[in-house]
Amino acid sequence: MTPGSTPAKPAGQDIIEQVLRQIGPLDPHQVAIWRAMSPARRLELAFQAYQFALDIVRLTERRAHPNLSTEELSWRITRRMQGDPNPGR
Repeated sequence: MTPGSTPAKPAGQDIIEQVLRQIGPLDPHQVAIWRAMSPARRLELAFQAYQFALDIVRLTERRAHPNLSTEELSWRITRRMQGDPNPGR
């Protein structure tokens, strides 16, 4: 590091900061509730949230593109779940 320069951020730090800005201030009560949960319960809730999001994406893609093959629909769903703003090939 040269004088006057800032230390490099660890990999992924920019993404973490972006997510924290999108979330906004954390509710201390909610944080306490999550901390009181077992890791297994937190993982279970995260999985349920992911499944819910996947179901919604699947539904909206099928409604928007009723004539897509199963393979094409799966491709669009995967791309959207990965955050691609333009999931078409």
